[in-house]
Order: sequence, then C-alpha cells, then structure tokens
Amino acid sequence: MYIALVRHFFGRFFDNEFVAQGTDMYATVVKLLALLATPGLLLPCLRYTTYLKLDAYPPVERLPVLWADQLFFLSFAILVMGGVTVLEWDALFPDRRDYASLIPLPIKSRTLFLAKVGALVVFLIGFTVVVDGPSSVMFPLVSYRGSTTSGEMPGMIAALLDILRIISTQLLAMLAASAFVFTSMVALEGVLLNVLSVKWFRKASAYVQSVTIFALLSLFFLFPDIGGRIPELKKQHAFELMAFPPAWFLGLHEALLGSRDPVLLELARYAVIAVAGSTVIAAIAYGVAYRRHVRKTLESIEGGDGTRTFLDEWMSAIADRVSRHPVERGTLAFIGKTVARSAKHRIFLAAYAGVGCAFVLQALVGSGMRQAWLSVPLVLCFFVLSGLRYVFTIPSELPANWIFRVTESEARRNALDGARRAMLWFGVVPLFVAVAPFYFVLWTPGIALQHLAFSVVISILLIQVLLLDFWKIPFTCSYPPGKANVTVLWAVYWLAFTTYAYSMAALEAWMAGHVSREAMFYFAALVLWFGFAWQRRRWDAVGFTLLFDDAPDPIVRTLGLSELAWLRRMNPVERSGLPQKTGQ
Repeated sequence: MYIALVRHFFGRFFDNEFVAQGTDMYATVVKLLALLATPGLLLPCLRYTTYLKLDAYPPVERLPVLWADQLFFLSFAILVMGGVTVLEWDALFPDRRDYASLIPLPIKSRTLFLAKVGALVVFLIGFTVVVDGPSSVMFPLVSYRGSTTSGEMPGMIAALLDILRIISTQLLAMLAASAFVFTSMVALEGVLLNVLSVKWFRKASAYVQSVTIFALLSLFFLFPDIGGRIPELKKQHAFELMAFPPAWFLGLHEALLGSRDPVLLELARYAVIAVAGSTVIAAIAYGVAYRRHVRKTLESIEGGDGTRTFLDEWMSAIADRVSRHPVERGTLAFIGKTVARSAKHRIFLAAYAGVGCAFVLQALVGSGMRQAWLSVPLVLCFFVLSGLRYVFTIPSELPANWIFRVTESEARRNALDGARRAMLWFGVVPLFVAVAPFYFVLWTPGIALQHLAFSVVISILLIQVLLLDFWKIPFTCSYPPGKANVTVLWAVYWLAFTTYAYSMAALEAWMAGHVSREAMFYFAALVLWFGFAWQRRRWDAVGFTLLFDDAPDPIVRTLGLSELAWLRRMNPVERSGLPQKTGQ
C-alpha cells in the first residue's frame, strides 16, 4: 500500500497544467530531463582542451579553473531544482483531488503523510541524479589531472579510486545544493499555509512563484562575475562570495576532498547550516501545515471565487480608454485579466523578465552607470515583449475558446490589434514609467526625453515585428508540445537579443547630439511603421481566419503550391481578374 501511494504521489508531480494536455506525458518529461542533462554532458567535453593546458601549471594554479566550472554546475543545479520546485508548487502538498479520492479509503492519515514525504524524497534524489549525475561523472573524468596536492599522476588503480572519490563528492555536493533549494521552497510553502487562509494563500502563491523564478534567474546569471574571480574574492573574504549560495557548496565539495583552506571551510560550514536549517524548518512547517491543509482544502471551493478585484477594474478601465472598437477593447481587457489571474502565464513571464534583469545587473556591475543605462530599457523591453509574445501562445482554458470561435466576425483584425495594444500598454508603458525617473536623474531633461523617445519608438517597432505573423487571439489557441526546436529557438533569440539591444544602444550613442542623424532615424522608423501597416492591409485584402488549433509541423512538408497559397501571394488587383467560384 505504501509503495503504491508513493508511486501515485510521485506521478502527480508530472501531471499538472505545465505539461501539455492530451500528449504523452512520459515522452514530454523524458525530453525535458534530457535537455536539462545536456549541459553536464557537453560542457566538460568542450572544456577538454582547457584542462589539457593545466598540465603546464602547478596544482595550486589549476584550482581556480576547476572551481569556476564546479561553481557553474552548482549554480545550474540550484537554478533547475528551484525552477522545477516552483513549477511543482501545487504538488508539494496533496491537492483536493488527492483528498477526495484517497480519504474515503481505509488508509491511515499517517500512511498518507509518510507516502507524500517519501514521494518528495524520491523526487529530490531522482531528479538530482538524472539532471546533475552526468556532470558529476563527466566533469571529474575529463578534468582529472592527477592529485591536486602533489601534482603527480598516480598509478592506474590509485587514479581510478581518486576519480571515484571525486565523482561521489561532486554528486554529494550537487545533492546538498538541490536539497537546500528544495527544502527551502517546501518550508516557504509550509509557512504560507500556516499563516494564510486558503483564499490568500492562492493569491500569494502566484506572486511568490513569480518572484522566486525571478530571483533564481538573477542569481544564476550573476555566476560569471563571481566564478571568474574566486581567488581574488577568497583572498579578500568578500561578502559577495560568502553570500552566494552556490559558493557554499563549492566550499563543501572542497572540504570533503580534504581542503584546509579557512575560507573554503567557512563556506562549507555555511552549506551545512543552510541545508540543516532549511530541512528542519521544512519538516516542522510541512508537518504542521499538512494537518491544517487537509481540512482547509476540503472546506475550500475548488477553482477559487469569481469576485471582481481592483486589478480587474483597472484592466477594464485601461481597455475602455485606449481602445475605441469593442472587439479590440474586449481583447485588450481579456489579455490583461488573463495574465493577472493565471499563475502559469505570470511564471513564464517572470522567467523572461528575470533573464532580462540578470543581464541588466551584469551591465551595471561591469560598466559605468551612464553607459549601461543606454541599453537597460532596451534589454528589459526585449525580454518583456518576447515573454508576452510567448505566453500569448499558451492556452489558458482551451475548452472555453468555443465562445471566440462562434463569435468570430469580420472584425477579427481588431482582435489582433488588441494584442498589439496589450503589448504596448501592459509591457512598454509600465516599463518606461518605471525607468523614466532614472533617466532624469542621470541626464538633463532634454537628453532624458531624447532617450525615452528613442527607446519607445524602438519598442513599438519591436512589437510590430513580434506580431507580424501572429494570427491568434492570445490564450485561445492550442499549443502542440515539441513544435518549437528549443536549441534553434534559443540561438535565434540570442542573435535577435544581441542585435536589438546592444546595436540599438550603439545607434543611439551615434545619434546623440546630431539633429540630422536623429531626423534620419525617425524618418526610417516612420517608413517601417507604414510598411507594417501596408502589410496588414494587404493581408486583410487577401482574407484570413483566426487560428484556434495549432497543429504540429507535418512530417512531410509541401512546397506551398495549393490554390490558397497562390491566392495569398497575389495582390487584390491580380486576384480580381480570376473567375469567381459559385456553389460553395
């Protein structure tokens, strides 16, 4: 019975709204795990030539290179485990469906509790071994250059035993880092369950998840600044090293290997305290919250309440004031309220914003304040708008899209215009309202207004590019898993990001103080704007329908020689000369 319950609760970790419905769940999970394990397999091999060059240096000088790579894998482990735990937030405790199906059975409450705890432990250990195991094995195998104390390569048996010791130590450090972030998230949810009602817990959870994803990504992207300066920071006993959680587990790794460095031993002590403290708090909070959670979950109304909030009224007020057409106004309000209410969409959006803020922090740390602020709004705007474009493709309540299907009319273009206005009013406007005060602190009012005007114009053009081939009402179209090639997609995103953010910042610096150059830029922007408008009118003349079922790419691709494809390529004048069909 206990094993069956553990298997049931463990399976529930992979049965949530983040796994596409109607698909092979196990195939999706296997693809995800393979993708997460790939860096641990590839990066050590790509660094092999660097490790070979270490033979020319004494053992003490090899360590900084190995420390930097170990710190990366530890940072990645914390990011992945933290992100997965946030996505599995609702599955950390049994939900209403579990209680409704299991409590009527002759099963003791203690058995249910221990089975849930067992599933959490299996999830932690299994996920860590699958995702971090490859790096724990490959990195010691590829980077091993002999003993770090003597610098001599031992015999074959001694070298094999030494490698096995390093592999086990690396895996243990990875497991400790993953356990720290996992138990911290469990403790946080347990505390929230104990101090908040069910209604306020649901509201707070969405924001806590978003902030946590934001913090994890920002922490991970701070790694390059710390990983490349470990000896310097260690010598200075710098606060940023001592306050960086992955560095604690780097110290634990080195202490387990026999290091007597006082700074590393102090970092190892922080790691032990962090893991022990988070585990104790999680055990207490989870045990207390579990008993209260049973009663509160059964007494709560599934799905939450449907009362209108201040945020709903605010979204409706914005839609009423910025849109004239009723379809456009309704689409704008629908987008705003969906993002405000859906935790899933907010988490994905927070992930994009977190990456953008991490790049901004790196820019602010690595360069002068004034120079970095030229690219700050462009970097943030790129990731916010890209995040909105992505979450628009993720359905909210797909079966409910029938209302949009049956009410589709000739005003479908206005629905697409609503998506563009949503990006403007919910993405661009709040962002520049937030950063505008910094502009006026750093520069004179005239220069600050020039920067704002340039950034806003570039952002509006970016919206046109992102939605150029978008034929959906946001959140209403199915999203087939695996349609996008993640590797190619991220390569395209990286190329677009570097071209957009930093090239545009260089363009702005080139324009500064030259009226003729600014006039050329705004004239080119105006031409592009009218070009996008002309393209939309051309598509309206051809005719189109909104997309509600997005099928995956076909196995066999055609050449697009169908009649509809030819009609789409013809302008209205050419098409008017064709004979008209009758009967259908």
